[in-house]
Amino acid sequence: MRSWKKLLSLTAACALSVSLLAGCSGTTTPADTTGTGESPEAGGEMFNVVLTSPFTGFDPLRTNDSVSAYVNVQIYETLYRIDPETGEFMPLLAESLPEYSEDGLTATIKLREGVTFHDGTPFNSEAVKYTIELIQDPDFGSARASIANSIESVECPDDHTVVFHLLYEDGVLTAKLSHPNSAIVSPTAQQAQDLMVEPCGTGPYKFVSSVSGSNVVLTRNEDYWGELPAIKDVTMTIITDESTAVSRMETGEADLIPVLSVEQLSRVENNDAIAVGSSNSAQIYYMPIRDLSSVNPIMQEKDFRIALAKGIDKEGYVEYMMQGYASPAHSILGPKIFGYEPEAEEHDIAYDPEGAKAILDAHPGWADEEVLFLVPSTPVYSQMGEYFQASLTEAGFNNIKIESIDYSAWLTESKTDGRFDITLAAWANATRDGTELMEPNFHSVNGNQRLRLEPEDAALVDGYIEASKTTADTAVRTENLLACNAVLMDNAYVQPIYNAANLYCYNSAYTNIQLDASGMFYLKDIQPAA
Repeated sequence: MRSWKKLLSLTAACALSVSLLAGCSGTTTPADTTGTGESPEAGGEMFNVVLTSPFTGFDPLRTNDSVSAYVNVQIYETLYRIDPETGEFMPLLAESLPEYSEDGLTATIKLREGVTFHDGTPFNSEAVKYTIELIQDPDFGSARASIANSIESVECPDDHTVVFHLLYEDGVLTAKLSHPNSAIVSPTAQQAQDLMVEPCGTGPYKFVSSVSGSNVVLTRNEDYWGELPAIKDVTMTIITDESTAVSRMETGEADLIPVLSVEQLSRVENNDAIAVGSSNSAQIYYMPIRDLSSVNPIMQEKDFRIALAKGIDKEGYVEYMMQGYASPAHSILGPKIFGYEPEAEEHDIAYDPEGAKAILDAHPGWADEEVLFLVPSTPVYSQMGEYFQASLTEAGFNNIKIESIDYSAWLTESKTDGRFDITLAAWANATRDGTELMEPNFHSVNGNQRLRLEPEDAALVDGYIEASKTTADTAVRTENLLACNAVLMDNAYVQPIYNAANLYCYNSAYTNIQLDASGMFYLKDIQPAA
């Protein structure tokens, strides 16, 4: 039975070790949140969003973190968007859903007319062709080149028709064309400026200014092709200390925090001026457990990895730390993801501290092996790191060493060789498709390179992923996704932790604020409360 007092005591001790590793840091509270040299008055026209993690840039093709996407989905648009209520694909820059040839190797898409980019460049089929070819260009450095892997060539028969000639029948094409990393960019702007710092899209908001690592200011696109947003001016400010961020909500200096921890929930629930929102999410948090290219060669021992997986108390974390605003994950494929079947959970390595101790006891010296736990220094990850360091310690591991790292640095360093043994990661899954979860995270070539599997297992995983995406047959796709899930879990390469729920808070003077299953919010949907 779990000893809560012991675990909490260990967590407190671990928190001290994290603070010593991280050092002392001040809170980011930029004085100028409007870009004009003046702070907005509470209740004024400026709508203030507080982000507790930093964005990395404003080029939708070269960034793949959720915080950058919060900004980019306001500025750029994709051909399709997933309806947050029905989960169905709906046209955005496209006029209708793709029309496929009988063999599934040609997809024809009609484009919306009368749309221009913020720089005045017309949106047309050539812009779509340019964007797809940019994603495919290995010298460009797309964050999600896999989005265009199935496209052999792009044809533009007229300004408002684009034809994709496919290498194989792609059952995920519409989903990929709804992903923020497939947003259409202005060819003129992309060649004239760095979109990472000076973005230009077709969306309802235009870029005004940004202070690196501090804030970004947007204003309504008065020439937007669709219905104009009710909110005119927006500032998104980075405040990495969540308590300070919530203070901004309490004083009326902030109007939305899109990611709120359960720890702060009671604080905002007692304030009539603040509304709390929650919604279903397709996001999963998980622990990558490295085999090859780890810091400690002991990680190549399958039983050692299994012992680590057995030491992760995900049920306790969800129950005690999340207070029910999540569900323990028993497979990498979550219930809201295409490809999930209940049998996927049969491969779960459950929390079993006694089982972990038995493995360690059977191998003298294993309990004292140092395991480097690389933890991004955001409020959510830091809390998870401390808790799981404690649960692993209770399971018999005597030397779990946390290294706290800035989230922006983690995005890069976690992909390098010899950088960690275990870490924490999340995937929001904007497409809600299992292939689009497995390929970018776990494919040995097309993935983010955080895992390093044994060669024979890497080949299996890659093969199952390829088979899952090269057909529109849902039964075949599901079969291969389940097989991929089994390899990753049976070998303790991945320990799924929990399927998240979106939890956020906002100024009750506004309404129609909702986060979709990927965790995205759209400012154009927000309205003043009646």
